Amino acid sequence: MSDNDRIVIPAETTVAILAVIVGLVTLDYLPVGGFYDDGLYAILAKSLATGHGYRFLNLPGLPAAVHYPPGYPLLLALLWKIGPAFPANVVLFKLLNVLLLGVVAWTACRHAVHVLEMSPGVAVLATVLGTLTIPMLVLTNMVLSEPLFLALLIPALILADEMIRHQPARREALWLGILSAAVVLVRSIGVMLIVAVVLVWAARRAWRAVGWYLGASLFCLSPWLLWSAVHAHDVAPVLQGAYGGYFGWFVDGVRALGAAQLLDTARVNVATIAVGVATSFRYSVSTAMTMLVVLLLAALLGYGAWRARRRAPVTLLFLALYVALVVVWPGGPLRFIWGVWPLLMLVLLVPLEVLRSPTAPRALRVAVAVAGLCLVPGMLRYNARGYRGAWWASIPRSMGDRAQAAIQWVRLHTRRSDVIAGEAEPMIYLYAERQAVPVATFTAAQYLHDRTPAQNAEYLRQILQASGARFVLVQSPGEVDAARALAADSTASPRLTLADSTGGLYVFDVGARDSTRR
Repeated sequence: MSDNDRIVIPAETTVAILAVIVGLVTLDYLPVGGFYDDGLYAILAKSLATGHGYRFLNLPGLPAAVHYPPGYPLLLALLWKIGPAFPANVVLFKLLNVLLLGVVAWTACRHAVHVLEMSPGVAVLATVLGTLTIPMLVLTNMVLSEPLFLALLIPALILADEMIRHQPARREALWLGILSAAVVLVRSIGVMLIVAVVLVWAARRAWRAVGWYLGASLFCLSPWLLWSAVHAHDVAPVLQGAYGGYFGWFVDGVRALGAAQLLDTARVNVATIAVGVATSFRYSVSTAMTMLVVLLLAALLGYGAWRARRRAPVTLLFLALYVALVVVWPGGPLRFIWGVWPLLMLVLLVPLEVLRSPTAPRALRVAVAVAGLCLVPGMLRYNARGYRGAWWASIPRSMGDRAQAAIQWVRLHTRRSDVIAGEAEPMIYLYAERQAVPVATFTAAQYLHDRTPAQNAEYLRQILQASGARFVLVQSPGEVDAARALAADSTASPRLTLADSTGGLYVFDVGARDSTRR
C-alpha cells in the first residue's frame, strides 16, 4: 500500500473512539442515586416512561417537576421503555453517557480545529484533557445530564462562532435558536448561551438574525416555561430548595442575603473553584504549590482567551457569563465547572499554538513552554492516581454503601403506603419502593452559615407536617441532632420517638406513642 492509499483517521474520530473505549472500561454497575440528582433524574425518567407525566413519583401527591428541565429525563425515559426492569436498566443509562462522551470528544476536537484553529496534535491533547481526565469521567459515570448538555452545547458554539464570520441567514439563525433551546432544556444554566449569542450578534448589528434567533429559542422553550410557571408552587415551600424552580429560589436567596452576603458567596466560590481546579494540576497539596498552579492556570487561560477572542467570541462570552453565574450562586461550584471542563481545557491549551509561530517573541514562547511544563507532572500524577483508584466511582460507591442500611430497614419494617423522611430519599424510593422526602431543606443563607440544631429541627417539623411521613431515618450528625431536638420537644407537632438505632442509623417514629411499632 502506498502512502497515498493509507487510511487517515481524522483527529475528531480518533479522540471520539478513544473516549468511548475509556468510557466502557471505566463504566461501573453501582446503584443510581448516590449523587442525589442522578436518582431524581431516574425517578423523572420512570415517571415519563410509565405514563405519569413529568412528576416526582417519590413525593406524596406526585407534584409536577420544575426543578430540572425535561431534556435528559426524556432521553432516559426512552431507554426505560426499551429496558423497563429497574435497576438492570441503570447500565443502559450509563452506556448512553459513554456514547455521549464520544460525541463530546468529537465536537470538542472539531471546535479546537475549525473554530480555534488549533493544530490537530494540540487539538487532540486538549480534547483528551477535557474528556478523559477525572473531572469529566466523574460526571460521565453517574446518571447526570452534563454529557448530553455538552454534546448539544459545543455544536451550538461551533455554529454561533462560525456565523459571526458572515451575516447570519434566517435559516441559520432559526436552526441555532432551536439548538440553543435544546441546550437550555437539558440544563437551565444553558440560558447563558442564548445571552452570549444575542450580545455578540447585537454588537455586530445583526438585528434580524437576533430576532429570528430569539423567536426560535423562545418558541421552543415556551411549553417548558409555561409548565414551570403553572406548577411553580406544586411543591411545599419547605421543599423548594431541592424540588422547586431555580429562578425563584435564587431571587429569594438574593433578597434574604443582601449584597454583602452575595459578595461573601462570590469570595467563597472563587476560592473553591481555584483550589478545585488546581487539584487536577498540582503535584503537592502545599499552599505554595497551589498558589503557583492557580497563577499558571490563570495566566494560560487569560492568554488563551485573548488569542481566541476574534475566532471564538461566543464561546468566550458564554464561558464568562457561565462562570460569573456560578461564582455568585449559593451552592457548590465545582460540578458546574466540571460541566464545561472540555471547553476550559480548549482555552487552556490555545497558548501552545504560539510555540509553532516563528514570528512570536522568543520570551513569550519560553514563558508558555515553561508554564505548560510546570503543570504536566501534577496533571499526570493526579490522573494516574485517579485511574488506579477508580475515583469516578467514589461518590456513588460511598453514598450507595451509606444508604444501604436505610434501604434495608425500610424494606423490612415499613408498609408500601408509608412515607419515609430520609437523607437519601431518591434511593429509598428507587430501591425500597416507598415514597420518600428529605429531612432538611436547602436555602441560600445556609450555604454560608450552618444552621443550629433548633433551626434544623424546625425545618424537619415543617417537612413532616407537609409530607405526612411515618418514619424519619437519619445518619449524619447534624440531622441526628435535629431529629433528637424535635423528639425532646414535648410541644412539637408531630412528635418523634426513637424507634430503632443500628450501625449509625437512627430511626424515629413520627407521631407514635411508643417505640414498639414496626
